[in-house]
Amino acid sequence: MSYVNMEAILENARKNHYAIGAFNIVNYLTAKAAVEAAEELGQSIILQTSVKTVKAFGINEMMGFLKPIVDQAKVNVALHLDHSTDVAFTKACIDGGWSSVMYDGSQLPLEDNIRNTKEIVAYAKPKNVTVEGELGAIVGVEDDIFVKEGDKAHAKPEDCRVYLEKTGIDAFAPAIGTAHGVYKGEIIIDYDLFDEINQFSSCPLVLHGGTGLSDAMFHQLIALGASKVNISTAIKIAYCQGMAIFTQMHPDQNDPLKLDAFTKEEVKKVVTNHIRFFSLMD
Repeated sequence: MSYVNMEAILENARKNHYAIGAFNIVNYLTAKAAVEAAEELGQSIILQTSVKTVKAFGINEMMGFLKPIVDQAKVNVALHLDHSTDVAFTKACIDGGWSSVMYDGSQLPLEDNIRNTKEIVAYAKPKNVTVEGELGAIVGVEDDIFVKEGDKAHAKPEDCRVYLEKTGIDAFAPAIGTAHGVYKGEIIIDYDLFDEINQFSSCPLVLHGGTGLSDAMFHQLIALGASKVNISTAIKIAYCQGMAIFTQMHPDQNDPLKLDAFTKEEVKKVVTNHIRFFSLMD
């Protein structure tokens, strides 16, 4: 198998009515855990890196430890930059080796979002890098982007048509009521809106804010065309709580390798469960 962009694996998912899990990893351990889970299930996977995470390591340094993992993987792996609001930084990650990027201009006026996204697409296409875009307000906190309830609205179909036609993106994340982070209160999703957009979208649709949705919500959204589902908070919880659990179980144990091994397995469990569910495996 190989290091790929998102186009082939998402188009296949869309055609066959399943979804690819896109997992926000934060270091070597979480990346390795996610890929190993995908390998054991024989399923493709998308590793996502937030802008904050990439900046913490540095573009070249992060690619230095991620590229060997994906190059040696036994399944198709795409490496995706998530929620970049900076055109120059997005281009730098394309040059740095990312196989896919998301430019998030959703908080800009529509024409500015379209202009910037078009610039990214034009830069990415010759390098065989796929581009994801977004319209509307997905509330909550993702990286350093904070959108509160009531800011803007769900994606508007008429805006989506124009955006898709003018940008030529490869994957599209319309806001339909999901949220980043841990949900508080009732989750109200506009399934009809998602279905309507999928009917005319030229590219696969992306579901952001997957952590915390019920099985029924996932099933319905995947049935309506969600081809990529983002999971970030669940990975962070598994990683942090895995370390906490190991420390509680072994308060006198000071072996970092054992701590890492335990934590890695906790992350793998989360990735495995999501991949099995999204790919409709028994």
